[in-house]
Amino acid sequence: MAGLRHRLVTLRDEPAARVALRAKLTRPYYRRRFGHFGSGAVVDRPMWLYGAHHMSFGAGVFILRGAWLSVERPAWDAPEPALVLGDGVMARPYVTLSAARSVVIEPKVILSAFVTVIDNEHTWRGGDERPVDNPLDIAPVRIGEGTLIGERTSVLSGADIGKFCIIGANSVVKGHIPDFSIAVGAPARVVGTTHGKGTDAFAVGGR
Repeated sequence: MAGLRHRLVTLRDEPAARVALRAKLTRPYYRRRFGHFGSGAVVDRPMWLYGAHHMSFGAGVFILRGAWLSVERPAWDAPEPALVLGDGVMARPYVTLSAARSVVIEPKVILSAFVTVIDNEHTWRGGDERPVDNPLDIAPVRIGEGTLIGERTSVLSGADIGKFCIIGANSVVKGHIPDFSIAVGAPARVVGTTHGKGTDAFAVGGR
């Protein structure tokens, strides 16, 4: 009885415990829908889930509520997954991830709330006045291992962010950010380094 009471108190007091309980119920469903859904992965109450059979989520991925997760139609004929999240990627609420060719988020990346990562841009090349009815401009996106993306940042097509970086809140990233960088702004520019913040251990041995 005491054990049950303790579990109930934990569910009441710890939001993550409630998320984990819901995940146990939904995991069999996601394993059927996703191209790959790793051990212990959690996708909690997404707002939108499209093209999940072209997504690969690694072990321990943890996506909080309200996410927009989409693999667009241009990627559906490719043999490889278009949206890849490595082991241990974590996302706070209301992130948007959209892949029309390739979005790769490497292990242990943290996406803060309201982050957008998208590898495609709308055009008017098809002659239609409404952008969504025209061909897309597409360029792959990569976010390197252990990087932290600040709240409300937009990572746009062609962005290549190195490992163990910090991208400041409200930034817009399009282009290359080297490993171990601190970058802020719109467009994001390197203003410092994460060396000296404990990342030096990860620079040893070719990581």
